[in-house]
Amino acid sequence: MELLFDLLGDVCISTVVAYLLGRNRKAMTMAMEPVTWKSWAVFTAVFSLLSIISSYYGTRIEGALASTRIVGTLMGGIIGGPWVGASVGLVGALHRYSLGGFTASSCAVATFTVGILAGLLRQKVGFHRLDWCMAAGMALTAELIQKGLTLAFAKPFEAALAFERTAAVPTTMVTIVGTTLFVMILKDMQLQSELSGARSAHLALTIAGQTMKWLRTGLSNDSAQRVVELIYRLTKVDAVSITDDKKILAFIGAGSDHHMPGHDILSPATTEALATGEIVVFQDGAQCPEPNCPLVCGVVAPLMPKDKAVGTLKLYRSHKNSLSVSEVQLVKDLAQLLSRQLAIHELDQQQTLAERAELKALRAQINPHFLFNTLSNIMSFCRTAPDTARMLLEELSDMLHFSFAKHEDKVTVEEEFSSVAAYIEILKVRFGSRLSVNLDVDPAVDYYLLPTFSLQPIVENALLHGLFSKPADCQLDISIKAENNKLVVRVADNGIGMTENECEKLMQEKTGGIGLSNVRQRIANLYAGRGLLELNSKQGEGTEVIYKIPLEKKE
Repeated sequence: MELLFDLLGDVCISTVVAYLLGRNRKAMTMAMEPVTWKSWAVFTAVFSLLSIISSYYGTRIEGALASTRIVGTLMGGIIGGPWVGASVGLVGALHRYSLGGFTASSCAVATFTVGILAGLLRQKVGFHRLDWCMAAGMALTAELIQKGLTLAFAKPFEAALAFERTAAVPTTMVTIVGTTLFVMILKDMQLQSELSGARSAHLALTIAGQTMKWLRTGLSNDSAQRVVELIYRLTKVDAVSITDDKKILAFIGAGSDHHMPGHDILSPATTEALATGEIVVFQDGAQCPEPNCPLVCGVVAPLMPKDKAVGTLKLYRSHKNSLSVSEVQLVKDLAQLLSRQLAIHELDQQQTLAERAELKALRAQINPHFLFNTLSNIMSFCRTAPDTARMLLEELSDMLHFSFAKHEDKVTVEEEFSSVAAYIEILKVRFGSRLSVNLDVDPAVDYYLLPTFSLQPIVENALLHGLFSKPADCQLDISIKAENNKLVVRVADNGIGMTENECEKLMQEKTGGIGLSNVRQRIANLYAGRGLLELNSKQGEGTEVIYKIPLEKKE
């Protein structure tokens, strides 16, 4: 019993290490990503030191050593994979061998072996799927390997047997407890990090939903002031500011005595963000020339409706190193959403040209039901599936960016299809497992041109009108190929289909929105009769839309 308590005291060190690693964002990021030289060096150093300390403070029993060394080796393999596990195992093995004793050789071999096995387990199941049951099983396996090698090779056998009778149960129990606690603590920290990210995403969407009505009028002193007041109230940070590319537009919070609207930009961090288009974080000192400025910590994100920054969004803290990772991510997400809203404003300001009036109307049109349903899905997934919420947010951002960007009459297949792919990924969430999509897009046609917004309405009609009402087995096929000097685009579904009268009405209907008749008319106008759009449908079996246009490559 005394040996058990001694070993439990040693394993407390492992628990502290697990807690500190879990609290360190960089360490957790390295643990969840593929191993690099940097992560290998850090994890090897930490867990080798832990293994050495465990051996050094082990308990001597008749010439042998009882310790928690295996725990450190297992931890290295679990968090870093095979390379870290092997490295930690080798260091721990060499150190154990140097301490001597009749079990030195068998313990050294066991230490190296279990390090590799723990790393292979991590590599096979991944960090996200690893749980305490797997950790306990690995710990038990490691102890059985060590004890088996000791009984098989340590001499004299009688001494090895006597040692294991005394130490086998306590060391096994402590190894299982220590390894299990390590994994449980890391998994809990990972969950807390994901929940924090979900809360940040939800907050960003909440703010963006309220700022849309203000930023649709553009980036002005009035709209910027309304936005910073809202962000300041909801985030509880020490100060918030928005600038254009030269001056402060709005400011609220600590430091408002010298960070005043209308004044020139003061901080190098803001200038850097505007110049590079990248987010800038400072944690250890004020970025303005005012000697008593309290804003010693902050994050600056560029507002980029297009390819150039037109302003910045800034959040500040008044204590050094007090800006959390979730707050940095919040500013990044907010800046992207606000940039999209500014892009909508720029689109609204574009002059309408007579020959592109209908196309520009299409570009400005976003189905409100689709947008609201997507935002609702994102908000619901923020708590239950943060990765899905982030994926949907990225796909919606890509789709909106394409929709609101200024295009010519024709775009490349690659550009048009990227927007359609984003739209399909969003709709997959609504369909769930009912929808199966087959994509057959020849990479050789990526840089050939087709009419802007010619694929999206066809896919949208197939999904929402042809397939959505089906309870199961929804199939969508999209094919884009070059055949006989023509670019052939085909979209087919196995949905509810239409009668001949319904097909004729759909092709002739002249609506102001996105529809097949609009696509057919634009193909006819752009290619002077050399383009063709066909609609084939049978009620109860599905619909097929094919259009063929002359091959035309982007110069």
